[in-house]
Amino acid sequence: MFPSYSKKIENNKLDVEQKLLLTRSNLTVDLDKCTGCGVCIDACPEEAISEGPLGAVGRGKAKTSKIDVDAKKCSYCGVCNIMCPFDAIKLTVDGQPKLPIIEQQGFPQIAKDAKIDPEKCTRCVLCEEVCPRDAIKREVADVDQGHKASSTNTKYALEFKLDEDKCTLCGICAELCDAYKIDYKEPTPLTVKKIGKLNFDEKKCDYCQLCISACPEEAIKLERKELAAPKLSGKVDIDLEKCITCSWCQVICPRDAAKVEKLFEGEYELVTDRCPAGCSTCVEVCPANALYIPPVEEAGQKPGKLSYNKDFCMYCGACIKACPADGTIRMKRTKINWKGEETNLSKKISDKLMAEKTPKIKGA
Repeated sequence: MFPSYSKKIENNKLDVEQKLLLTRSNLTVDLDKCTGCGVCIDACPEEAISEGPLGAVGRGKAKTSKIDVDAKKCSYCGVCNIMCPFDAIKLTVDGQPKLPIIEQQGFPQIAKDAKIDPEKCTRCVLCEEVCPRDAIKREVADVDQGHKASSTNTKYALEFKLDEDKCTLCGICAELCDAYKIDYKEPTPLTVKKIGKLNFDEKKCDYCQLCISACPEEAIKLERKELAAPKLSGKVDIDLEKCITCSWCQVICPRDAAKVEKLFEGEYELVTDRCPAGCSTCVEVCPANALYIPPVEEAGQKPGKLSYNKDFCMYCGACIKACPADGTIRMKRTKINWKGEETNLSKKISDKLMAEKTPKIKGA
């Protein structure tokens, strides 16, 4: 009988399916990406999405989905696919990505913009190391000037020249300095001289120039040349599918090379007097690493109160959904960065998303 519905969790993905006579729609939630932030819950026109045990899942105490989808209520329109800040929800129709809400009614996209200026970027590792979602792709080659830092003075390169016509492989330089080594064959009645090669190891040279003075044939020349500032070739990019616009890369970059436009802008307040001592669930679920508890630096010192860095907050709401206490957090989104013309539905969704959010005890 049609329509028919099914729901399952497989390969750490929640799959909700609707089968009609001629089409099959699948709404898939990637449980590794989903933070349970609740944006999709507010955005769903059919109120088909509800929250799961976010705190328990975040602490590893429950193996299930952070959200639940009612397969029969869902209209498989794709609004949740568009609105998810974490790219965790995908809608397919007959196996192909599709967004019926755009095709049938029109609907704006969320403007996710994050990029790195290749002219300013020095290809260092800072942004890659701090990104909480592994969204930085760093493809960097070796030092491009042909001189990898290895000697004690990396500002200079040593240029060794040997006049092979003058060199007799006498061995004086090798006796005086470990930077020289001679590979040779002993003289024979036929050759009457050493036949071989004088090798120079730049890593062992400290540019004392004793070899130049000692060489009886004046066959050695050694010059020290100043190097240009090392520059890594390659590129550093941001994977927009993984990026959550937390702005860690922008804040930490010493060259102002990273620019991020947040999906949401807003206001955030912690009411720490209401915060349950020793909980830290919000810290564990925050996808942007914006929440933290100051470390204890001295013996006997009391743990600091829960804090947050406003630069990194993306106003997703995961902390509010996970908090087990009443009124500990107040969050209000003041702007949604839409791309495209807004519709009546998108305005209605905006109103819900921009209403003040605060944790409430479930069932209270």
